[in-house]
Amino acid sequence: MKIAQVLFALALGAFAATGPAAGAARAQSGAVVPLNAKTTALYKRVVALNAAVKSYKADVHLDVALKTFPYISPSLDGYVYYKRPDKEAVVFDTVPALASQFKKVYPKVDPPGRWLALYQVGVVPGDDASTTYRLVPKKNGRVEHLDVRVDDANATIKAYAWTYKDGGSVTFDQSYTSVNGAYLVEKQVGHVEFPSYKADVTSNFTNYKLNVAINDAVFADK
Repeated sequence: MKIAQVLFALALGAFAATGPAAGAARAQSGAVVPLNAKTTALYKRVVALNAAVKSYKADVHLDVALKTFPYISPSLDGYVYYKRPDKEAVVFDTVPALASQFKKVYPKVDPPGRWLALYQVGVVPGDDASTTYRLVPKKNGRVEHLDVRVDDANATIKAYAWTYKDGGSVTFDQSYTSVNGAYLVEKQVGHVEFPSYKADVTSNFTNYKLNVAINDAVFADK
């Protein structure tokens, strides 16, 4: 689950806030209801997921199709790093100028353990197999709200859908693989849509190495 936060934190520097590809989750509509005993218990399971994973390194392959000028479709390869409690980084095997362009691809995602401190959290009624949490930022910014769809069975985050006050949106679906009993993101498919920037994005993650030593220098701002 942290893999999403790694790539999301990499991205959308111009649009980050305190703020569709086919099949991508869309922002849910309908009345928002408060957390109850059932949805609070599921939220706690989301926070506790993969508690045994203290660090990891994985390979990442990113395909981006820009739907606005310059209409290019580059592919990037690199590595994703994570260390508890909140150190995350992506290092691409490409020239810095190209990699920096794709800091626009994803908005920042805060870890589930921080949701209650940063957001007003409610639930949007949905289907019987998943629960959609509606996160409204407590601090005013560009994001109107974020919908997070959670699988009721295994507490993995299946999809994110950001709605921005300027009419923009970002949607991502995630699929998982099991590595030594941990649920880790295997693929993300999404769409970024702003008045001046549109892109389809697919990310694939392989070769996970769990609980490995990672030099803190990897996480330093470049």
